[in-house]
Amino acid sequence: MTQIEIVLLALLYEKDRYGYEMESVIEERNMRNWTKIGFSSIYNALKNLEKKKLICSRYEDAYGSPTRKVYFIKDDVKTTVRGIIKRTLQSPERVYSEFSIGLAFSHLLTKDEVVECLTQYRKSLEDRQQTILRNYSKQPSLQNTIHLKALFTHPLKLIETEIEWIDDLIKDIQEEKNDY
Repeated sequence: MTQIEIVLLALLYEKDRYGYEMESVIEERNMRNWTKIGFSSIYNALKNLEKKKLICSRYEDAYGSPTRKVYFIKDDVKTTVRGIIKRTLQSPERVYSEFSIGLAFSHLLTKDEVVECLTQYRKSLEDRQQTILRNYSKQPSLQNTIHLKALFTHPLKLIETEIEWIDDLIKDIQEEKNDY
């Protein structure tokens, strides 16, 4: 099951929703800070989930709006969703990143090139950190809900630690006498 399918199933576990409403929740909760979910991919994933018979849909009239398709999760799928959430919370596995590939082959670059790349990466982490802090401070209601608060504080701590790690790595590279 894809990441977006898990997110959509979990959103539908919370309550029945139409497509644009899911987009609004994803945006409101700043989910794009920690997962890649494009607007158009929401509808593709919903179609796939329907084909897999994990969700169903119905059409509802909305006052002053056109009829919209509302999606809902099947009761027997709720157990599956809970199991997926438990497994992901218990698992130390992380998604492999292209950054790790770059590190593995960084010896093919000069020391200055590696330091320049790491400095740019550090800058992008700082930018992301500021974006998360800005979004977090704009929504005080999120700070009172532990699972939503965790979605902001977890990446902030990871970024903080990664910045510290990059600073140490740059220092080690610069202290090295030979070419990298």
